[in-house]
Amino acid sequence: MEKTLSQFIIDNIFLFLPLGITGIITTIILFFLPKKETSQISEDQKTDFITFIKFRVNFYVVVYLFVWIMIIIIGLLSDFLVPTIIGGIIAAIPLIILILIEYKTSKSKVS
Repeated sequence: MEKTLSQFIIDNIFLFLPLGITGIITTIILFFLPKKETSQISEDQKTDFITFIKFRVNFYVVVYLFVWIMIIIIGLLSDFLVPTIIGGIIAAIPLIILILIEYKTSKSKVS
């Protein structure tokens, strides 16, 4: 067994290189491929917010936060401390940005 994950990837770079190239090409294709289509807005749209103990929170933020916490717990219980901390910080970036955007927009609406 290899010492670290990075050493394993470096030793098997020719296995991971096609996987990475495929991901990059797919991302580029999906970025330039879509066409703008007109979609009809239905009148019975539901809100993405739920009320939980007098707090109004976005449903998707709650789901993302739950998944993020479970990943941290599973990683820490598996004794992968450094990868769990680094991955947890990286995974927290979208959550932090979403919370800051919601705070900034709600603050600008009040003013």
